[in-house]
Amino acid sequence: MRSLRLVLILLVGVAMRSVPTFAADGPWSSFEKNTLNPGELSQATPADVGVPFERVSIPSNGRRLDGFLVRAEASCAPALALLIFHGRNETVADWIGVQKFLQGKCISSLVFDYSGHGRSSPPGTIDNMNEDSVAAVDAFLKAFPSTMRRCLLSHSLGGGPLLYAATHSAAMPDCVIVASPFSSLRDVAIRGGAPEQVILNLPDVWNNVEAARSLSLPLLWVHSRTDKTIPFDLGQRVYDAKAGAKAADVIEGFDHNAIYKEMPDAIWSPIIGFAKGM
Repeated sequence: MRSLRLVLILLVGVAMRSVPTFAADGPWSSFEKNTLNPGELSQATPADVGVPFERVSIPSNGRRLDGFLVRAEASCAPALALLIFHGRNETVADWIGVQKFLQGKCISSLVFDYSGHGRSSPPGTIDNMNEDSVAAVDAFLKAFPSTMRRCLLSHSLGGGPLLYAATHSAAMPDCVIVASPFSSLRDVAIRGGAPEQVILNLPDVWNNVEAARSLSLPLLWVHSRTDKTIPFDLGQRVYDAKAGAKAADVIEGFDHNAIYKEMPDAIWSPIIGFAKGM
């Protein structure tokens, strides 16, 4: 994931456009074009790390979403599967190490690329990614039986689509886990120095605080106090907004992408325990 500074520069650029340009292109068009359309960044698959997998194609309103499905051994108990919503400037290839790690822990996983990412159909827009998230949840729940635990896991920007799906899907999983979430795109821009009076005129998309308020599923929040990309307090707002069943895994000393690059026990042990319902 690129630095938060670049994201903020793009957001400020959008905010400074004239109103007529907004009407023609949409208020988030520059952010979407430059941030949500990385294309294929790597051709790596789970097979490259010795893991059998299924390549899936998920329909999403006329588009196709590419994904990797890795199943745990049939003898694994209790049966558990995770649907992974990756972060900005990432694709499914970045998560093959995690899928191998999870299979070794008797956990199945499905990771997918949003529109405009990897081999998935373009374009990547906020609206398309929201549709993608609901389509991915539907495919995930169909791929794994209701007799097993099924949970959603997001990293960083993926918290926006995940929480959208978790509050809009017809069928629901057992729990949601948000790692390093942001409170809203507006907050991220304002934190970076964009003029508040301008930013507040933008549509309030991916407001994860509001989504958390209406979330009925159990929530686990994971965040490092030393995260330099998504400030800790922005994630805290998401956690504080959630009513009912919730838990927090506050860690120290890890960078933003440690969840899929280093895969430390400090991050993953609480995730796995929570997903198993322990």
